[in-house]
Amino acid sequence: MTAPTTLAPRHAPTGGPPDGARPWDRVRFSAETEPGAVEPETEPDLDQLPPVAPWAATLVRAAVEVLTGSRPTAQLTRWLSAELYDQLARRAGLAVRVLGRPDPALCARVRRVRCTQVRPGVHEAAVVVHDGVRIRAAAVRVECHRGRWRATALEIG
Repeated sequence: MTAPTTLAPRHAPTGGPPDGARPWDRVRFSAETEPGAVEPETEPDLDQLPPVAPWAATLVRAAVEVLTGSRPTAQLTRWLSAELYDQLARRAGLAVRVLGRPDPALCARVRRVRCTQVRPGVHEAAVVVHDGVRIRAAAVRVECHRGRWRATALEIG
């Protein structure tokens, strides 16, 4: 009688990412609108706009909540350029398909905001945000568009 042979599975699950690779991060995001995609205003009325720093902080917190699955993407429609909105919605949908629905989400909290005026009607803000798991850095570029702030670039690390 011959001894039974055992065959090893051809594709054994590895249980994690290969050595040196980081797991897929649901919150990491980077996108910007192509230059010229948003028409600049000739003379924006900056006195009627809300302060940039709190607006940028709220936007980044909301974007992190979209990426973690605790806020619908549609709530950011008015705050983002169309191209940036599409990229954020695509990334949030991909996160759900790859990682599934998250557990009850933790609330994102903004720690610090620093703003710089690039030119009248255009500001860039650096935001430190805690997503409930990690402290992250984010950068957002906001421009005055039709009498309100609109983000044209967003990067969350």
